[in-house]
Amino acid sequence: MAETENDLSTSKKQTFTGLARRLGKLPNDKKIVSLEMSASLAGVSLRVSREFVEAVPKAAKILSADDIRNWAEMGRRLAMANADLGAKFFTDGVNYLKKIPEKARPLVFQICTRQLVLSSSIALETFNLIPTLAKEIGDDKLFTDILQLASEIANRSAKHSADFLQKTPRLAETLKNFGDDKQKVAKSVVALASHFANRTGGMTADLWQILPDALEKLTAEQAVRLTTKASEFLEFGGSVTLHFTSAGGDALRRAGDVFDDWRDVLLVIARSGNAILISFIRSSPKFFAQIVTLRQKHEAVEMARKVLQLIKEIAETDAESALAAFRSSATALRKVSLAQFEEWVATGLAKNKSESAKARKSYFALETRNSNTLLQESQEGLPLEAVQTILRIYVEGLTGNEVEIAPLTTMPQESRIGDGKTIYLPSSVTEFGNDEMDFRLYKVLAAHGAGQIEFGTYEKDSDGLRAAFTELAAIYEATAEQTDAFSLAGYIEDVQTGERALSEEETQAELKKAKKKLPKNSDYKTVLQVFPEPFLAKKIFGTMENARIDTRLRQTYRGLRKDLDLMQSHLREKRPFIFDLPMNQVPFELLFQITLCGGASEDSRKFYGQIVSEIESVIEYYLADKKATVADALIATSRVYTLFQNITAEQQQQADAEEKQDETGEYKYEDKNSAESVLESQIKREQKPKKNQDVRDLFNAWNSQDDEGEPDDLQGAEAWTHNEMPEQPLEAGDAAFAYDEWDKDLSDFRTDWCRVIEKKVRQGDRNFVELARSRYRGQISSIRHQFQLMKPENLQKINRELDGEDYDLNALVDYVVDKRADGQQSERLYTKRLRRERDVAVSILLDQSSSTARTITRNPLQPYTHPGRRIIEIEKEGLVLMSEALEAVGDVYSINGFTSEGRRNVKFYVVKDFDEKYSEDIERRIGGITFQNNTRLGAAIRHASAKLLRQDSRTKLLIILTDGRPYDHDYGDARYAREDVREALTEAKMSGITPFCITVDKDSEFELKDLYGDVGYTIIDDVLSLPERMPNIYRRLTS
Repeated sequence: MAETENDLSTSKKQTFTGLARRLGKLPNDKKIVSLEMSASLAGVSLRVSREFVEAVPKAAKILSADDIRNWAEMGRRLAMANADLGAKFFTDGVNYLKKIPEKARPLVFQICTRQLVLSSSIALETFNLIPTLAKEIGDDKLFTDILQLASEIANRSAKHSADFLQKTPRLAETLKNFGDDKQKVAKSVVALASHFANRTGGMTADLWQILPDALEKLTAEQAVRLTTKASEFLEFGGSVTLHFTSAGGDALRRAGDVFDDWRDVLLVIARSGNAILISFIRSSPKFFAQIVTLRQKHEAVEMARKVLQLIKEIAETDAESALAAFRSSATALRKVSLAQFEEWVATGLAKNKSESAKARKSYFALETRNSNTLLQESQEGLPLEAVQTILRIYVEGLTGNEVEIAPLTTMPQESRIGDGKTIYLPSSVTEFGNDEMDFRLYKVLAAHGAGQIEFGTYEKDSDGLRAAFTELAAIYEATAEQTDAFSLAGYIEDVQTGERALSEEETQAELKKAKKKLPKNSDYKTVLQVFPEPFLAKKIFGTMENARIDTRLRQTYRGLRKDLDLMQSHLREKRPFIFDLPMNQVPFELLFQITLCGGASEDSRKFYGQIVSEIESVIEYYLADKKATVADALIATSRVYTLFQNITAEQQQQADAEEKQDETGEYKYEDKNSAESVLESQIKREQKPKKNQDVRDLFNAWNSQDDEGEPDDLQGAEAWTHNEMPEQPLEAGDAAFAYDEWDKDLSDFRTDWCRVIEKKVRQGDRNFVELARSRYRGQISSIRHQFQLMKPENLQKINRELDGEDYDLNALVDYVVDKRADGQQSERLYTKRLRRERDVAVSILLDQSSSTARTITRNPLQPYTHPGRRIIEIEKEGLVLMSEALEAVGDVYSINGFTSEGRRNVKFYVVKDFDEKYSEDIERRIGGITFQNNTRLGAAIRHASAKLLRQDSRTKLLIILTDGRPYDHDYGDARYAREDVREALTEAKMSGITPFCITVDKDSEFELKDLYGDVGYTIIDDVLSLPERMPNIYRRLTS
């Protein structure tokens, strides 16, 4: 054994002796470092030290003495964690570092050594990535500068330095797009990142990630301008600078001429703190995206500049009000001119000087009815109220149906699903600047509204909708290789392989395996949700449906053709030159021209002939038939949807040409013929008047009032600033509705403030209803008997009628007396036998808040076999007994529950709707009712009232069953909530509904009297008696 150990020792000595000789051939400085580091490595692992000594002669040809020390130190730290990893590190050598600039190598080792503290795998990944980065960057100076930045970041955060380098290739590729100006842009970018790293450290990786998108499609001058200005915002922190950089790039692309105006507004906003500043910056991309679509490009720039000046003026007084005006400006400018918007702002500033900050903010956010009214009063053109009655008579004469005409601004969300009785129109029309012509346009819009009702735009659960839903769901769940939504020829070709794909019939056969069914109670909106981009699909569908309705109106009402033709001719003359529009608006303009203007204009057909042809083919195939339905419009939407997504190279070249305008606004074309074609239309362009209102918006207003994309989508600090719960996504079969809310501080309504989500109750166990029936068997028998007695007899004798079967003796006596007295006698002298029936509709609204989970203690007189029970269970038993009573008397009724999680998530559960028969499914739904969250009672009352008002019954009763007072996360103080509920109850009462509250909260009688005193309420002292008392209360209310 001893001999063996001696042999091994001798062998090691001989090996290290040979390695030492190899090191002796190195230059003195490198030899000294190598010997020193080999000894240090030997203290960790002899194997690793040997691998180092074997590799160092080759490495010394590339690395300096300092580099060798850093290289060895990195390997030593790797070996301390894993000897095999350390050995492999030296075995791999450093040949791939040849392409790394000598000045940059120390930085590589510094970064990686620092990352070793965090993770050996991250450090090795970075070390291996460096040569690739050097090649992709292709600029030694820029590469060294980037490594210097990474080193600075690594001193603060090793992980973020790795993230920073991982995100470098994409930015390097972006910088190459600047061509000869790359160095100038790169210098500016590195300067920003350096300042950012010194200030924030690891957040520089986030800056590196957003820069490629921020710099995309910017000129070198714009890129330098963006990064220079972004550095100025570092005084407000890294988060502000990140948001500014991202939004600033968007601002420069869309409206670069007003970038400085925007920045000036931000500096004023910054005085009020970072939370409001970040909110403002986050709202900016949406502002610029909307503002450039409102006018032609040069007009949009001037409009944006003026709006920003007004916003700055507001910000000097109140930053939150400025943010509110900023967000609402595009909406306002769709309705009024810039001058009128300026007048509205001035009115708000003057009006609100003496009012609270909350009142100012609500005014400029267009949240209050007063604010909306003042904006509408500034509108020009023909107001709807001046022709409202005439239009109603016109439509009724045209269609033979009784309808109402109302402005879109008063449109209750409940009615937006189409009540079949009301046509909502814009509050004013300014398209022609001539009352006679604007009235003709109103007639056409009214006829379209009537056509939507008559020709099934809002139909639900039809066979056509089911088929469309199934087909489109299959299409958009399939991959692009499986199917193509826009295949006019009925087949698909695989261009890459040159093979013909499945025929339409074969494709449909394959897709049948994965068919989806349309949820119950669904209309066209549900079908649109299957598209990958529902908002785009909805926008296309609005125009396609208008085309279908226009065709059906022409076919059905020949007398209307004259107005339709005249309007079509005038609209065609007033369409803008196609190149004056922003590129993203061109497809929609083409679609509008083809569908409602009698065809594409000459310039549209000349420059977009292929697209025009495709759209015309779709419309001819799907919408020309006199039997075309809304389902056909949805399928046509699918075809055009795919066409719009596949923008051709020709369109992209046109978009690039738009960016090449010179200072005079003329387009530059390499093709002389194209330039001449544009100039041919120059005179026509100059003759067309400027418009504040786009007629496309007038025709599509019916389809845009309930956009879910309009809310601000607050996130992060912005959501914290507003203290709001985020909107919860809708589930299949859900429907969302917006309602106003009364604000006692403003003495005004906040418009569309609450979102009510109507849902179906998930079915539970039917045994609950069976057990309740068993528990109250005797009471149910009595209730049925009592309520059956409330049914009217088949025939009743009615006195004092104008004609009838017999004389009314009392009426005859009165007749003789009155005739002799003053000659003013009544002619009602007869009796009749008439069938009189109860005409009552009742809606029961159940509070499902978490407080209904409270347990009511056992009654001392009850045996222990009767344990305490939750309030929600007792309320459900009350519903069972009420259902028995209502079924016995035959009144129309609905049962609903509600709960809330903030103003945007008021959930309204339909247990039984008015048109549903009581069945086992209803019983399972009652069993499925459970307690949930909070009690935003005002919104629930408004939605229940809206549904109740749609019933034709003479007597309408709303019974609210609750265990206490209204409360929600953002429902203000207790007084705010009570005032809103009082206002909701008053609205219901004024509309002909009789509200009545049944509550079990006996501890707050004074507050309940204040809340429900004007409409009627009762307090149930013994909660356990609630089920038995509910039918008796109802009988008193309806007798």
